[in-house]
Amino acid sequence: MKRIYIIAGIIVAVVLVAWAIISFANAKRSAPRYLTAPVTRANIDAVIQETGTVNPVNEVQVGTQVSGTISSLNVDYNSIVHKGQVLATLDPTSFEAAEAQAQAAVMSAQANESAAQATVTQMGASVQSAQANYKKALAAQTLAQTTMTRDKQLVAQGYIAQSQYDTDAAALRSAIADASAAHDAVSAAQAQQNASAHQAGASGAQVASAQGQLQQASYNLQRATITSPIDGIVVSRAVSIGQTVAASFQTPTLFVIASSLKDMQVDVSVDEADVGQLAVGQAASITVPAYPNTTFKGTVTQIRVNPTNVQNVVTYDTIVMIHDESSRLKPGMTANVTIAVSRRNNVLAVPVAALLYKPQGARQSQTQSAPGSSGSFTAGVATPPPTAGAPGSRVVVWALSQKRPKPVQVVIGMSDGSNFEIRSGDLKEGDRVIIGQLQSRSGGSTTPFAAGPGGR
Repeated sequence: MKRIYIIAGIIVAVVLVAWAIISFANAKRSAPRYLTAPVTRANIDAVIQETGTVNPVNEVQVGTQVSGTISSLNVDYNSIVHKGQVLATLDPTSFEAAEAQAQAAVMSAQANESAAQATVTQMGASVQSAQANYKKALAAQTLAQTTMTRDKQLVAQGYIAQSQYDTDAAALRSAIADASAAHDAVSAAQAQQNASAHQAGASGAQVASAQGQLQQASYNLQRATITSPIDGIVVSRAVSIGQTVAASFQTPTLFVIASSLKDMQVDVSVDEADVGQLAVGQAASITVPAYPNTTFKGTVTQIRVNPTNVQNVVTYDTIVMIHDESSRLKPGMTANVTIAVSRRNNVLAVPVAALLYKPQGARQSQTQSAPGSSGSFTAGVATPPPTAGAPGSRVVVWALSQKRPKPVQVVIGMSDGSNFEIRSGDLKEGDRVIIGQLQSRSGGSTTPFAAGPGGR
């Protein structure tokens, strides 16, 4: 019996030791393991990232001010054109006929004006003749008046007969009548001269009107030839030979010409929360899907003050200029723009993941185990809310102290999307902050937890 008790005791001791060893191993295997990153010093480049559209710096819509049928077309898409080069022509037949008709009208009006001027000259001569006759009549009237004065003395002294006196009196009355008639003739001639002058003025106005119509007809004929207003490249063409264009109510667009594809601009809509950080002259990096491995350099040249409000989201148009000697950028491309707004050199920094991490116990309210997954990776993690990333925000990061997580409250500064500046807090260079957590599966492997949101 004693031997039995001894053997039983040994068995129980072995079982207890084995159970202790297994429990310790399971506890060690199930203990959380952490992913950490060091607190380092880094240069933080704060940026604004937006999406915009590539457009030519100078884009001209070429149209026509006259209606007609396209008779010739000299350019196509992507054609290189120069200022003054003929792009297309309208059928000039009707315009040439209108110009010829206007020229005939000018010649007719000029002939009428010449005739009116000749009449004015003739009327001037008539006025001079009437004035000469009037002076002659006045002289005859003066002579008759002098004769009557002398006759009055002579007839009173009896030197002349009464009949002579009566004859001289009749001559005086005739001279007075002739002078009055000559004066009326002068007035009539002057009135005719004035009328002729007015007629000549009207003829001159008709000439000016006809010349204006001729100028309009010539202008329309010139507009039938459509030329390029700038040096550039044809971006689009909206007409074909034989097509009729109507310019009655508005000018139709026939071609769109970009000045150059070497100098382009990106139109970016910047959120009102970020526009305060923008300034003219800031550097920008631009990428487009067509060239994913190429980064184009640009510069902010304009921040427009006119707001755009779409569903209560206010944005401001910002223009970023790009110069590319290879002309790889094309109008309408979608551009991802990164604008460098500020830089912090050699500051204490932690990864963004350190602000998002929370220990598993603190995440229990946000997670739930997937049904039927014994010991598997925790599922159903809710999407974390946005981090309070504004400079000056107070957040909590978790530092690893003696293999245990320790909360540390810090004040953050600028971020470049990968790291956050630490302005103040109980962290120093070289400390390890937790950026993720590993937990064992039932089979003994480990799986990282998704980082949760950081607290304020």
